[in-house]
Amino acid sequence: MKSTLFINTRGPYTTPAAQEALDAALASAAFGVPVGLLFMGDGVFQITDRQHPDPAWFKRTCAQFQSLELYDINAVYVRHEDLLTRGLGPENLAIPCETVGDPQIQALLARYDNLLSF
Repeated sequence: MKSTLFINTRGPYTTPAAQEALDAALASAAFGVPVGLLFMGDGVFQITDRQHPDPAWFKRTCAQFQSLELYDINAVYVRHEDLLTRGLGPENLAIPCETVGDPQIQALLARYDNLLSF
């Protein structure tokens, strides 16, 4: 079965993209598709442990990402440089992630059959 990497580049509450990416990843995994998640740019804020959604009708995405293991989604990556430029480190993340640099990202992209950017 073809694998899919979901690339998250937007903050959790600026658009519905974060929720749509999560929904698509969970649905894909539920149907047995091998799924990976990559957080880059402002997308790293989707998985931080300090979220305060505004307006109030948005869900805290980091809490939803904690259910990834239930769907056998264990391939979760975050771009190291984007964490650093935003004053974050692995200790600020709500879920376990592998930090990757640009050389590793190129290899990561080549490993997946489908790439979906949100």
